[in-house]
Amino acid sequence: MSSKSIAVIRLSGELEIGRRSEIAQTLVVNGSEAGVLLDFSEVSYADSTSLAELLRFRDEAAKLNVPVVIVIGSKQFARLIQYAGLSHAFRIFDNRAEALTDLSGAAHE
Repeated sequence: MSSKSIAVIRLSGELEIGRRSEIAQTLVVNGSEAGVLLDFSEVSYADSTSLAELLRFRDEAAKLNVPVVIVIGSKQFARLIQYAGLSHAFRIFDNRAEALTDLSGAAHE
């Protein structure tokens, strides 16, 4: 039985260039996680800076074989990901319960 647990990283408010270092410092994976749930359900706005950090984080997690899911509450943020052509790069959910269920299944595969 694995002792790894699912990490939850929560960001809220407006994710824009002025918060880049905070976003980069928050989006960290070390490989000890069974999976990571990015809870962005309270993000009201996001720009391309946050997308770049998300991609960096996703790549780091993939290198460590750590699955990542995202909960997005803002239609603007969801559209940004879709318009950037990244909707297939992430497993995106509307609510935390569905995301955790998906991540729990992925962590046990």
